Amino acid sequence: MTEPRQEGLDIRQWGRLVWRRKWLLLAIVIVIPVAVYVGSSLLPKTYQSQATINVQATAGASTLFSNVSSKSDSDEVQTLIKTTVVGRRAARILGLPPTDAKELLTHVSVAATNPAETDSNFLTITAQDSNAAMAAAIANAFARAVAQARTFDAIRNIDRTIGTLEEQQKSSTDESSQEAIAAQLQELRGLRATQAGTTSIVEVATPAATPISPQPRRNTAIAVILSLLIAAALAPLLDRLDRRIREPGEMEELLDAPVLAMIPDDAFPGHPPGLHVRESFQTLRASLTYFNVDRSLSTLVVASPIQQDGKTTVAVNLALAYALDERDVVLIDGDLRRPQVATRLGKEVEFGLDSVLVGERTLEETLVNVDAGAGRLRVLPGAAPPPNPAVMLGSQRMRSLLAELSEQVDMVVIDTPGLLAVSDAIPLFSQVAGNVIVSRLNKTPKDAVLRAKQVINSAGGTVLGSVVTGAHAGGIYGYYGYYGYYGAQNDRDKAESGQGGGRLRSLVRRGGSDDS
Repeated sequence: MTEPRQEGLDIRQWGRLVWRRKWLLLAIVIVIPVAVYVGSSLLPKTYQSQATINVQATAGASTLFSNVSSKSDSDEVQTLIKTTVVGRRAARILGLPPTDAKELLTHVSVAATNPAETDSNFLTITAQDSNAAMAAAIANAFARAVAQARTFDAIRNIDRTIGTLEEQQKSSTDESSQEAIAAQLQELRGLRATQAGTTSIVEVATPAATPISPQPRRNTAIAVILSLLIAAALAPLLDRLDRRIREPGEMEELLDAPVLAMIPDDAFPGHPPGLHVRESFQTLRASLTYFNVDRSLSTLVVASPIQQDGKTTVAVNLALAYALDERDVVLIDGDLRRPQVATRLGKEVEFGLDSVLVGERTLEETLVNVDAGAGRLRVLPGAAPPPNPAVMLGSQRMRSLLAELSEQVDMVVIDTPGLLAVSDAIPLFSQVAGNVIVSRLNKTPKDAVLRAKQVINSAGGTVLGSVVTGAHAGGIYGYYGYYGYYGAQNDRDKAESGQGGGRLRSLVRRGGSDDS
């Protein structure tokens, strides 16, 4: 009846999970990228420009007369450019007040143009701003400010040294010392004139044509990939969190019993007649026979964990299927609180099961005949709800009634109320040959199915199998694809002969709402 379930999650099962929640997953795949694109487009734009400078050695105080430097010129500039001195110079170049120096420093960074060359004299000054022209202006201003600051510091150091040597020259009386000092002064004056070219701007920054951020297209592409991964992982996660029956195979695992049949939505009141209804209930009848070849199956309870699972529809149509197989069948409406069997079959009754149990009417007076083809179908309906349905169904008179009917007819089918809603049906489980649990796909909780199994077993009953309602024809599930030809052909054959499928559908569609 169902595919063998494999350990883990195979691609077909994953595909079914995705298809089941296709609209949610599709929304995720669409909404997340669209939201990222819109959000990125609305973010403030940031432009970036770069200026390149060439850094040469300057005459520092500690290196005026030494060829050894304690710190590389590139490292010196990278430290200098982040000082407020350079920031204030850049602000003046830009025509801004010096108080904006700290703010400007947050827009600038500096790094070696070629990091692979540790002794490279080329540095790149990078500036970012919401305005492209301003970003280029900031980069150029800091390049000029660094050059000016280095030149100013170098000339100041040389001037200080020149002043010291001139004082020494004036105070010295030694002619040779004076000559040596004079030579040093001449060298320093020449060195002073060359300090303006120690820091040159190699490449001027220009306004960028496009911003570096945000990047809506790149962000959207990343969002598409992430949303696909989220959707792929979310499908099995939601399936684990969802405690409802989603596939027929889950019923087999929960009950450790076979799925006897899968009933399509077409079988229920309010749906247009389908081609698979008759075949699905014939399959249920055949499955009960096949799976119980060593068991005398003359009485059967149709139960469901909760209301609206479809048990009344299953009970009525199963009884009809047995009758169409030329059996003598009695269908008992054991749901004394909400009797619906007679209404489903288009019968109006005044007396029912409760009248028989209290002795007001005999069994023969209460049974209602239903035209069901070659076989015989009689209904023991429910009438007015009694004040004590649980006591009546658990009475000795009910036991005697079931024993009497099982001796007289081929099959007794009993419809019952929701098992976990009320306890009325519990005494019946041990009095019949077997019990069938009905559940509806995408509705019945798994925990309710397990609890129903426990109640039946604790009451001494036997679970023969399950019936899954609410199955769809076609689609990715395709539960009824193999009924397409045979169901349609059989219905046409029966319709031509005036038997079977047409009678079955007309009988169960005369009244009633979607059953409990």
